[in-house]
Amino acid sequence: MKIAHFLLASIVLLCTTLSATAEIERGKDIFPSDINYNPDIPRPADIIGHPLGHRVARHDLLLEYMRTLGEKSDRVMVETIAKTHEGRDILMLTISSPENLARIDDIKAAHVALSDPNSNQEISDDMPVVTWLNYGVHGAEVSSNDSSMAVAYHLAAAESDYMKETLDKSVVLLIAIFNPDGNARQSAWNHMHGSNVVITDPNGRNHNTFWPGGRTNHYWFDLNRQWLLQQQPGPQGWVKKFHEWKPNLSVDHHEMGTNSTFYIPPGVPHRTFPYIPKESIDLLDEVTDRPRDFMDSEARLYFSEEGYDNFYIGKGATYPHLNAGIGMLFEQARSLGEVETQHGILSFRDNIRTYLNISLSVVRAGLELRPRLLDYQKRFFNNAMDLANEDDVKGYIFTSPKDKARSYHFRDLLARHQIDVNVMNEDVTVEGKTYKAGESFMVKTNQQQYVLIKGIFEKITTFENNTFYDVSGFTMPLTFGMDYAPVGSRALSSAGELIDPIFESAQAPEMATAAYLFEWNEYYSPRALNRLLQAGVRPKVATMPFSINTSEGTIDMAAGTIMTSTGWQGSELNGEELHQLMSTIANEDGIKVHAVGGIRTPTAGMDLGSNNFKPIEKPNILLMVGEDTRAYDAGEVWHLLDYRMRIPVVLYDKHKLNSLDISDYTHIIFVGGSYNANDEALSRKMKNWVRAGGTVIAHRQGAKWAGEILLGIKDEKEEYPLERQDYGDKIPNEVENIVGGAIMRGDLDNTHPIGFGYYSRDVYTHRDTLIAFDKPENPYATVVEIPENALESGFASKDNQARLAGKANVIAERMGQGSVILFANNPNFRAYFYGSNKMFLNGLYFSKAFNPPRR
Repeated sequence: MKIAHFLLASIVLLCTTLSATAEIERGKDIFPSDINYNPDIPRPADIIGHPLGHRVARHDLLLEYMRTLGEKSDRVMVETIAKTHEGRDILMLTISSPENLARIDDIKAAHVALSDPNSNQEISDDMPVVTWLNYGVHGAEVSSNDSSMAVAYHLAAAESDYMKETLDKSVVLLIAIFNPDGNARQSAWNHMHGSNVVITDPNGRNHNTFWPGGRTNHYWFDLNRQWLLQQQPGPQGWVKKFHEWKPNLSVDHHEMGTNSTFYIPPGVPHRTFPYIPKESIDLLDEVTDRPRDFMDSEARLYFSEEGYDNFYIGKGATYPHLNAGIGMLFEQARSLGEVETQHGILSFRDNIRTYLNISLSVVRAGLELRPRLLDYQKRFFNNAMDLANEDDVKGYIFTSPKDKARSYHFRDLLARHQIDVNVMNEDVTVEGKTYKAGESFMVKTNQQQYVLIKGIFEKITTFENNTFYDVSGFTMPLTFGMDYAPVGSRALSSAGELIDPIFESAQAPEMATAAYLFEWNEYYSPRALNRLLQAGVRPKVATMPFSINTSEGTIDMAAGTIMTSTGWQGSELNGEELHQLMSTIANEDGIKVHAVGGIRTPTAGMDLGSNNFKPIEKPNILLMVGEDTRAYDAGEVWHLLDYRMRIPVVLYDKHKLNSLDISDYTHIIFVGGSYNANDEALSRKMKNWVRAGGTVIAHRQGAKWAGEILLGIKDEKEEYPLERQDYGDKIPNEVENIVGGAIMRGDLDNTHPIGFGYYSRDVYTHRDTLIAFDKPENPYATVVEIPENALESGFASKDNQARLAGKANVIAERMGQGSVILFANNPNFRAYFYGSNKMFLNGLYFSKAFNPPRR
């Protein structure tokens, strides 16, 4: 028996060893067989513990491997360029010859000087081309993540005359995982569900993933949409590094559906952002001849000029085109191991091999086209200055009256894009609107970043092709809620000095004997109010404008002003502690706090004890997440509340709501997703909860559902049947029935508590659906109405604009003791709609500050 056990154990050990050896042998052909590699440089398997492609590498081991290359290879420098929300490092490898690395700062300075029209920098024979290789912006696209190790190893260890020439004449910047948080989730999932026996069934849990998956970052943002927006720490770090180098070639490696083939740019003709030079797309086509050569050599299926495009300038493959670089997107079919597809078995290991060869072909393109790419870089910015001189628009003037923080964040974003901003030192009136000196700013077009400035400020509403891979409207002064206008040369003389973005603190208030007051116009007023509520203070909101006597004289205060009495608080804070809290609000939130010494005001009917000051309850918020909710929408709410405003929010699985006791919660938020209006038990539960005092805040599909079950608002879909059509016209016909991620204007009732904090009735929101509401019978419930000709930027057909005109975009209704607040759009889209955030936040604090009409 012992002998039998021994033999069995020996067989198991032998089989295990043979299995591992087979994996290693299979992994060998990831790397070219005709190349010698430096044996002193470790292979990925030496660090990650398994051959590349055997399973998804653990994220921490992947980073350890990259750092090991930096220690072992004289061709590699490693640095941390950003940290994620979860505290993980985003690494950049600088790879070149040892001689180049010894003078890397000089190389960088000379290269960046090519982009300066005022520089005399010439293109020298020894000036390297700069190639930027991006991996893992979507953490679930695992071949992009793991192939970064194969590429880094090859560049660090391959030995040949060609490699020496490549490294002598190239600087390769390799980002080892743009999205570590998502990649860590995905790799953990793969390890949890990986089997010893290969499972190729695409229905297997190992080939699928959980909500929200590994694609997104910690707050469930798609980081590949953040190059322009920069509302997340990772993109802020890598765009900063991008501008430190101005790379000539930039590559994004992605994955698409398992049954797809392979995408090689360029994208669809006539779907290119109009300020991208034609020469840029021509060069893109020439660069990608090299990847096509590789695919052709193995008879691999691929497609170009289909599906994808270069219109939205906020993604990694398009942003470089507005900065003198050539951006590229590659997409290959997805595999988390070995999976059955309509083309046969797709291997994760072979996907890594493919991206290794695609990356090396781009590096080769940089080497072979080096003189042309460097010359294009130099001419791009010189041409930009010529275009600026020919442009009738000489600048863009903007302001956000009474909201310094929103202005700061917009100017900070411009600075991240290397765009200069001047403060206005004289008042300027444009189209009847006065832009005041000191609080208004100008971006002159006659500067190096002219092309990107046009991309950020221009409104584009007509297109050669009305189909878009991403959003069609992204005019950023509108999303930030700025008043802005293009100006000619006459206004330039009113611009003062260049100004850096600095967040302005307010002066601490004096010690109040009666009350403290601050207005609601500043962006961080909700964060300030949250500080009070979390400290146990009992503030109130003014529902009407009034005046108040202060040590600075009589001041007019708008509706929405927050009043905190120094007495009758029931709080544990003493007078000094309350004053310190108000001083923190002034310092950290940038809000002017007024100290007053009396309850009486000069305004009749609005003394500080008036019933027109409504109490504000501390919200206890549930945010519905999980399967059938849209992760992007939910993440944007979570980010706004948790990260920006520091407001506690409980994330809860929507599918479990029926079984939860919700009586202790004050607000429940429903975002976009799939909802069942026929769930009678949930409908009854929500109605009873709202009538008892709860507030529902919902947007997009969540608003359609809540509107139907709570307010009886039906989405009466209008059908628009077509006469018999040719099938070839199907796509053009359907395009006319969409709203292509546009920015649309709304008429805001800024006297309504949901509109508090807005000085203008114009508000701008993102729209990508036809969801809108017929105006309720309650004449005061339509907080935002969609006007005629509401389109401001992007695509929406004339028919769709007409369908939306006159409908309600935001509704606020009382229901029993509670409230229902519906947003047809997403007011927090991608975290850069600073101008519409406040309406959403008002729903948290002011949902009981309005009354239903008397019947």
